[in-house]
Amino acid sequence: MNKKRNKKKFKRKNIKITNIELTDIDHFTEDEVSVEKRAEKKLIEKGKFSSKRDLKLKQGRILEVRSNYKCLVKIDQKNLLCILGGRFKQVNFETKSIVAAGDYVNVDVSSDPRIEEIVDRVNTLSRFSDNDFQTEIIIASNVDQVIITSSFKDPMLNLGLIDRYICAAKINKILPVICINKIDLADSLNEVKEIGKFYEELGIKVICTSSKTGEGIEKLKKILKDRDSVFSGHSGAGKSSLINVLQPELQLKTAEISDYHRKGVHTTTRSRLLEWDFGGYLVDTPGIKTFGLHRKDKEKLKGIFPGLSYLAGECKFINCSHFHEIKCGVKIAIENGTYPIARYESYLRILESL
Repeated sequence: MNKKRNKKKFKRKNIKITNIELTDIDHFTEDEVSVEKRAEKKLIEKGKFSSKRDLKLKQGRILEVRSNYKCLVKIDQKNLLCILGGRFKQVNFETKSIVAAGDYVNVDVSSDPRIEEIVDRVNTLSRFSDNDFQTEIIIASNVDQVIITSSFKDPMLNLGLIDRYICAAKINKILPVICINKIDLADSLNEVKEIGKFYEELGIKVICTSSKTGEGIEKLKKILKDRDSVFSGHSGAGKSSLINVLQPELQLKTAEISDYHRKGVHTTTRSRLLEWDFGGYLVDTPGIKTFGLHRKDKEKLKGIFPGLSYLAGECKFINCSHFHEIKCGVKIAIENGTYPIARYESYLRILESL
């Protein structure tokens, strides 16, 4: 074997060395050194307003975010495919996507429709990735309420995910509504209502529905009427089936539960803003398996987690985290049977994740 072939080949870099003559070292200043300028991400404040703002921009609302920086925008009862202005790509938004379904935007329609400005959001419903950087993923913006959709069975009811959604909604000042779907799979309606009783006693609306039998559909429609709502929850909960019952002409794609692991299968691939014929809008979102909160909200958790704020007054310490402290009002309530231990364990899981 030729040993020369085994030797690593190094490619030499063509580096040129130049001499700089300094006439007087005592008078040398940093101004004489030219530094290579690199493109930097602009601050959000610098990217808010377009240089075209003196033109007549028309305001619309994003119905759907598509690929290649394109969005479907509703302007004056017409749906236009608009492209995002190039300067938005230079702004450090610190989110996975620049815009989201539900955003109000100002559009230049003089030629090819182009989004020039994003109107300040009233609120956002966001989840955060599990990586170290915790990238924000905006699910929807400018909404009145979130319909937290979970199935009673197939897949099994996930109260831990519901707790996370409630916390996210309260952080962003969005009204949470719990929708327990597929109640036709329960042995009795009382069995389902008993599960929702804890949340109802805290003033959170709980609706029990079935897209097969029509149970609870009219009650759900009244809550949705003339409001902007986001439908979100775990995969396979039946969001698309419920929407199809509420407004059949939408004809959203549905799928059966996986026979292998009895869990949901994604049918909605991206968030879309749809209009109800009875008034209001909905944001249909892809189903998710996990819902991450941001670490910066860790201190808020004890004040927004369902039921804990009512028990904090019984704690010995004002800043009690309800975790390791003695004479904790929450722990006393659990021992007395007045607060469910399953919800406390859910709180601890979220606390640990943050």
